[in-house]
Amino acid sequence: MFSFNIDHISRDICDYFYRNSTKCATKDDLKWVFEHWSSLIGNAKPSEQIKTLTENDINAINKLIKTVSTGKQRHYKLALVNIVTYLGDVLHWQLPEVKALPWEDQDLIWFGKINHCADDAFQMLDAYSQSKAALFNQRCQPSAEFVALAIAMEVAPFSIHYLTSIINDPNCVIIEDTETYLKVDHLGGLNKQKGEDDDVFFTRYHLPLFVYRLLCDYQKEPIKDLTTQRLHKRLNQLIENEPFYLTAKPVWQWQHLFQAVWHYRDNVVPTLLKDISYPERHVAFVKVKTTLKDTRQQLKSIYEYDWRAPLSGSSTSQSQENDWPHKRLLSNKHVDKQLDCRFSEFEQHNILPAMLFRYTQELIEHGGVNKSVLADNTIYAYTTLESKLIDHPLSYANAIDEEALQLWAHRVYDSLENDRSRLYMLYFFRFMRHQAITDGIDLTEFDAPTSCSSVDAYRLSLEELHDITDALLTHQDGHPLQRLFCAVSGILAYFAMLRRGEILRLRIQDIHCLPNHQQCFSIYTRKTEEGTNKENKARTVHTVIPEELAKLVRIVLANKAMCDVSEPLIGFTDESYHSRQLNYLLPLTKAIKAIAGHHVRFHHLRHSGVHLFMQQALHMAYGLAPQLTTTSAALQRLLTEEVINARFDYWLEGHHFSQCNDNLLFDEVCKQIGHENYATTRWSYLHSIDWLYPFYRLGYGALQPREYSHAELKYILNLTPSSSDLSRQLALISPKYRDKSLAQKQNSTISLTENQLRRHLLGSKRSSLNAIPNNIAWSTNYDEVAFDFIKRWQGSFSTAPKNFVFYLFLEMRKAKQLNWPLLSQIWHQSGRHLHTNINKAQMTALSNLPAPTISTNETGQALTLTLACNVKNSRHFETVFRQPQWRWLRPSFTLVINRKTDTNVQLSRLKQYFVKSQEKYMVKKQSEGDSHLTITLTPTFTPSKGKTQKNALRVNNIEFVLKHIQNYIKHVQQTK
Repeated sequence: MFSFNIDHISRDICDYFYRNSTKCATKDDLKWVFEHWSSLIGNAKPSEQIKTLTENDINAINKLIKTVSTGKQRHYKLALVNIVTYLGDVLHWQLPEVKALPWEDQDLIWFGKINHCADDAFQMLDAYSQSKAALFNQRCQPSAEFVALAIAMEVAPFSIHYLTSIINDPNCVIIEDTETYLKVDHLGGLNKQKGEDDDVFFTRYHLPLFVYRLLCDYQKEPIKDLTTQRLHKRLNQLIENEPFYLTAKPVWQWQHLFQAVWHYRDNVVPTLLKDISYPERHVAFVKVKTTLKDTRQQLKSIYEYDWRAPLSGSSTSQSQENDWPHKRLLSNKHVDKQLDCRFSEFEQHNILPAMLFRYTQELIEHGGVNKSVLADNTIYAYTTLESKLIDHPLSYANAIDEEALQLWAHRVYDSLENDRSRLYMLYFFRFMRHQAITDGIDLTEFDAPTSCSSVDAYRLSLEELHDITDALLTHQDGHPLQRLFCAVSGILAYFAMLRRGEILRLRIQDIHCLPNHQQCFSIYTRKTEEGTNKENKARTVHTVIPEELAKLVRIVLANKAMCDVSEPLIGFTDESYHSRQLNYLLPLTKAIKAIAGHHVRFHHLRHSGVHLFMQQALHMAYGLAPQLTTTSAALQRLLTEEVINARFDYWLEGHHFSQCNDNLLFDEVCKQIGHENYATTRWSYLHSIDWLYPFYRLGYGALQPREYSHAELKYILNLTPSSSDLSRQLALISPKYRDKSLAQKQNSTISLTENQLRRHLLGSKRSSLNAIPNNIAWSTNYDEVAFDFIKRWQGSFSTAPKNFVFYLFLEMRKAKQLNWPLLSQIWHQSGRHLHTNINKAQMTALSNLPAPTISTNETGQALTLTLACNVKNSRHFETVFRQPQWRWLRPSFTLVINRKTDTNVQLSRLKQYFVKSQEKYMVKKQSEGDSHLTITLTPTFTPSKGKTQKNALRVNNIEFVLKHIQNYIKHVQQTK
């Protein structure tokens, strides 16, 4: 049973409310409530403890508190409110609705405190503007209190505790290309304890150039040992004097004052105001950098099966399993670095020995999260897990099955007896999450109830999605139809925000393309025979997919026009769930990791789609043009008013957003994602906060033009107040300024974007700044500037396909007679995904066989071959038609013997070299002509497991197939 330290969590709660300037009960009062609230400590298994509080749970402890007869009752009630608020806001527990709680809405209390600061907020704004102007002219060393004030007024309304942390951090400023960011580490109990091998949570804010310059100047001579108390005192001294003339504020009131400034100055809505005020509400990520060499190397094997063939003897296999190969690394890690690569190849029946070997190898070569070199005893402690895993093998099939993998992880975790073993196993699970075959493992289900929920922060750009799609479609390995299914799976996971299982369970009837808007799709996720989604509730997603990618989705839908609508969209008719996981989602996962980095997972496609959806919702709400928020050409197309209106048309119903209840916007976004509340979306999907700046600070985004005074520009460009170089530099920055007359330059303010200043100041050479011209429509003409993926895919086809199934697919499409059920029947009986192309030996054999003809017998139409009954021809026939790709053609034999020929010799050859067990043959005699053998190849098909497609096996369809077998063989014979 999981147990937690009441002292620790009580301390964390006190720290949290203290940092965020909110009244909190004492540690002793918090401990009293915890100790008397037995419902918080359940008897469930460690992985089954859920973060949920019910109305009954709260009523039970509240009833107990009411029995206290002294004034302590008030203190315990406050402690209960603090605990429940902390569990909901920080630890992401599921709580009853606010109206069901036995106390006043805490958000209303918070917003009331902001309203009380309204007068001081307006006075603060005027005085702050005067102080900025004085700084531009006087250029004295900025004080810590003014830097803190500037950060709180220009970046976000932080508490004094966070302002102190930022100012004391010499590495808080991040410069990436021409972007400037403020890195804010999360404070308090949310972060790891010392010594734990885990990442530190941080949030990244957009850093305006003025504050960037101010911080740079301050950090030249920073105040040492600046504490929260000292900064609080300095801020009070600052506002008590000219030009502020405000009364001193208690430490808790300062953040409310800053929040009042942002609310009244920028009209920031309460939800977003809380988001920007408290860094703990978001987690940023570091963009993974990959090299072109590594990417190309990894892309080579995305369609390869990465398991080792089973060993011949069962006893050998058992001994190999017991001899865990990672032990060799532990005993001789410095010498034996070049171990046989077979140790890292997975066994189909149990991938764990190879997975543990890879884990050990990575720890030895790259160290841990915090240290590049780990001590031997640390590596040994982390990796001696075989005794805990030996009773819980994990097959390859279960590893790629998200649900089976999660059940396995729960079984292993629940079998462990202490917290340390569970911690080390979680490290191993975390490593497994970054491997392609096991990246579906969900670690959030193993979070302790009193720990902050883990978050896997990352998202993919649209440009990366294009690269992934292109790599999947143009790869030389993999069947062309497999490549198409892989690419479409990625596209739908991204734009429809779908999980792995939702992609695989998506049926033809669940996706609808709007006839009058063929880039708009309505997608339904619901329970099917193969399972249900995570929320166990049906939902509908309305999305818009760029035309070059939407074409691929429409091709898959068109290919399956003859199929039963209950058939899965991805894969062949009657293809198993496991096969679809292995052959469509696993290659996609490998391509994601090759292009974006090994820490990026399939699930990040959903993260990325959610982020795009939220951007579109905010663009609709704020009415911003796409050029004002992003320089990405691909993203700008999806943020236009036309695209956004098309995506939200189901909700707007032809109305403008201003006519709708804007309070429901976030609820509607969550509804399509499948979340109960916005907190889940914010924490788990909307990573960092820098992208939100153009919305909550309207007019001051990096791409939003605004007017600058000469004094401010001189300060930003690091020029002295009396410098005469400003005009020259502005001429380099802005062509419009360069073309003005001297009088205009002297008397007018300068309209610029921060992006223009950054490019000049930080020396950008980015090509991505060249956005798409505004006159290019979102639904047409984009193929001129983007990949035409259809042509890219078709360009990878061989002019003479050596795979009959794909040859038949192309001929069906050409003749506009695409019969997917029939094609699937042939695919199922001809090797499926292991169907190899025709090889040289088979081409040679075909060139020595006669051309087949179409005949009709008692069972229907068939192919016939007439040849001499000899050993040479039997070998040619064996080389071609006894291979898996032709097993759907059942042979029968008719031996015609001249009366003058020895019957026994011919019959013996027939039985020895041609006929197999249970195959039919007959012997006929003729008076004239040479003896010969007629081989009849009859197609054999079985009814579909689902609803039988009426037209799948019509006579003319069989004739079409036989005709193209003729053409295919003739073409091969001519090629040879």
